[in-house]
Amino acid sequence: MAISETSIVNLALSKIGALRITNIDTDTSIAAQHCREHYGISRDELLRSHAWAFALGRSTLSADSDTPDFEWDYQYQLPADCLRVLSLYGTPYPYAIEGEKLLTDASEVDLRYIKKITDPTKFDVLFVEVLVLQLAVNLAIPLSQDVNLAERAAGELISKTKRARMINSKETESGKEVPVTWNDARKSRIPSGNVVE
Repeated sequence: MAISETSIVNLALSKIGALRITNIDTDTSIAAQHCREHYGISRDELLRSHAWAFALGRSTLSADSDTPDFEWDYQYQLPADCLRVLSLYGTPYPYAIEGEKLLTDASEVDLRYIKKITDPTKFDVLFVEVLVLQLAVNLAIPLSQDVNLAERAAGELISKTKRARMINSKETESGKEVPVTWNDARKSRIPSGNVVE
């Protein structure tokens, strides 16, 4: 079975004993309407909640010509597909996210972030499993009015999410130490042992 938005919601519907839909975009059934309401927000919530390997992104940002009025030296436009900032690579500077801007004192920013992935064929199979259960939890009450069914799906969701995150977290281990210049260390509060002269 090819993974699609429709196949994902149909797996969720089967978990709660609801009838399948033909197409999430065109089906006019009550089930399809609820699936459309919950699918996008459930997907983005799960993507944002964990650094899934398939959704990691990197981008070198260019500073805006405008600067913040106070507190920070620079501001950067976040990538359009950025769901969550993970880190600024190679800099000890703190940062803040305000709207679609990243504010920092760093004059250069190499950003690590979670991307908004909307193409289901790009999803990791474990992410699909967790998304199916999240949708089952969200759809159980409106479609079946069965609280016990929702609670069972929620229990399974907790267990599968923990397992999926554990497996995903074992897929990255760079072991790289990021060199920090003396000038960077002077402006921040990092231990002097990490300083590169």
